[in-house]
Amino acid sequence: MQRSINYLAALLIGLPLSGTALAEFSEFENPNIQEVEPWDTIRIGRVPDDIYLRDIDDPDDIIWDRIPAYRTYLSVAPPVHPSTKLRFNADSGTNLYFQVARTSDYFLVRLRWKDTTQNIGTTIDGFRDAAAIQFALNGSTDTSYMMGSGPDSPVNIWYWRSDHEFHVEDLAAGGYGSTTMLPDQQLNGHAAYNDGRAPVDQEWHLVMARKIGEEGDHKIDLTQDQIPISFAVWQGADGGRDGNKHVTQGWILLDNSLEGGKSFDDDKAQASTQTSNQ
Repeated sequence: MQRSINYLAALLIGLPLSGTALAEFSEFENPNIQEVEPWDTIRIGRVPDDIYLRDIDDPDDIIWDRIPAYRTYLSVAPPVHPSTKLRFNADSGTNLYFQVARTSDYFLVRLRWKDTTQNIGTTIDGFRDAAAIQFALNGSTDTSYMMGSGPDSPVNIWYWRSDHEFHVEDLAAGGYGSTTMLPDQQLNGHAAYNDGRAPVDQEWHLVMARKIGEEGDHKIDLTQDQIPISFAVWQGADGGRDGNKHVTQGWILLDNSLEGGKSFDDDKAQASTQTSNQ
């Protein structure tokens, strides 16, 4: 609590906040967001067929106000190469806010994270912002959350970078240095940068989506009851690139079963119950 007071005081007098401080301060903005840690299981929101989505990947569609929201902490990725060891800072980290939903045809993931600088290009000493979603193709037990565990336990990666605002790459990997572009690119994506006046309002909003029934080698099966997922974010202003990133330190398990999914009907039923009890 004292830290949150200090951050608020800093904002009031105009002092800048570090990326880590912003991540910690943002924890207090919405107590209704559920905290999620690696190996937790969460439910996927379900969008009824009678709800019209103008764009399947609009990151600021009003529909996201009705989808359960989660927060998870991304810490710095373990160094696996001499170049990343030189930049390794175990104390850095950031909060990632995410939502997962599905329609009858599409599987959607919305990401949101604080970033006081919009970095959309790569130069000699400058780097772009980026984010990725990773899926364990053969279950979470034998698959490393760090790019998979070899050809028998690979991962499917959805990768977005800020210089491709409307494009998401569909990748696969089976360990470090094995990332491969899949031949059939069928992902939807759209990102928007919110340039708010206050630092805590400056953030990226990103949606990645794919048709549920799409099949292919090294593509995640979006019909299975449990889907292991993890996340990564690259902050260009902090030198993020390649293995210098913030990641989920383990898998988060998505309950994709019909029994576990939360729909708008659940919200209506809960609201009706609350009204009748008043």
